[in-house]
Amino acid sequence: MLVFENQRRDFFRTSFGVFGFLLFPDGLLSYWNKYDNFEDKKEVISPSRLQKGDVVAVMGAAGALRETKYIESFKEQLLSFGFKVIMGETVGKINGYFSGTDEERAQEFNRFIEDQSVKAIFFIKGGWGSARILNLIDYENIKKNPKIILGFSDITSLLIAVFKKTRLVTFHGPVGVSSWEGFTLESFKNMTCRAEKKLNQNDSEIRRLITVIVKGQAKGQLIGGNLSVFVALLGTPFFESCKEKILFLEETDEEPYRIDRMLTTLRLAGVLDEVAGIVFGQFNKCIAEKPQESFTLIEVLEQHFKEACYPVVYGCPFGHVKDKWTLPVGAEAIIDTDGAVLTLFAPAVH
Repeated sequence: MLVFENQRRDFFRTSFGVFGFLLFPDGLLSYWNKYDNFEDKKEVISPSRLQKGDVVAVMGAAGALRETKYIESFKEQLLSFGFKVIMGETVGKINGYFSGTDEERAQEFNRFIEDQSVKAIFFIKGGWGSARILNLIDYENIKKNPKIILGFSDITSLLIAVFKKTRLVTFHGPVGVSSWEGFTLESFKNMTCRAEKKLNQNDSEIRRLITVIVKGQAKGQLIGGNLSVFVALLGTPFFESCKEKILFLEETDEEPYRIDRMLTTLRLAGVLDEVAGIVFGQFNKCIAEKPQESFTLIEVLEQHFKEACYPVVYGCPFGHVKDKWTLPVGAEAIIDTDGAVLTLFAPAVH
């Protein structure tokens, strides 16, 4: 079986460029559907899609929210989508730079998981703190009560930990202080309400945004999130293997040398040697304080990946930007640098 898997990877790397576009998407999907490992698919849990009238909960799992105007405005937004809203106590709590103590945040998360009327858990903001509650979460209860869990930035650690421990698909998308309009809203609805495979309806516009570092096509489960948070999980029981997965990474306010350092850490840990492909977001304000003494971000990425044997793209809309995709962690996707860039193999919700 291992020989076959290696042959299959070599086949796509060397031959797909010749006839791949004649097959994509229907022919290519049928090929993968025939030979894919269905045992891996069975263990992944997809949550139920959101519908009008569903109850959604909002809480703080990380940083304290000091601009309280966002609490009511986010609640009003969710109500306008037709949801019933529970605002958790941690939304307004302040404990140093956290939205409550570790125990308070973990207990509220576990309580919302246990509440079968709650169909989704959203977070008011990122910051720092999610990793401090990972060992306090009741993962067995999540398996019994799967639901949509959505956030980004520091919430990355929670999204990955939940997928690692339960195989429940989680969602890298907007938080309460994000913009919930236009592009962002449509992607959120596509992924969580409409059960679509397309992240958005503007493939040609996305292609204009991206820089292709390495051309190619690949398929794999999506894994990733904020780069610094992702790297911080290395060596912990909550880090998910990236073998044959599509790694997506975003960052904000980090100079190129710091990006270089984190990517080097991933390379030395063997992570970058085993992925199927990499999708970088639009790194926000990741420029050098002294540009004349630094490589640019693109130069750093090219140094790390120009010889990669898998597709690598930069500039996709997710992370610390206004217009962002909602990306399902654990869902299988196809990356195609000449086609739709990123498309789900199957809907992330049922």
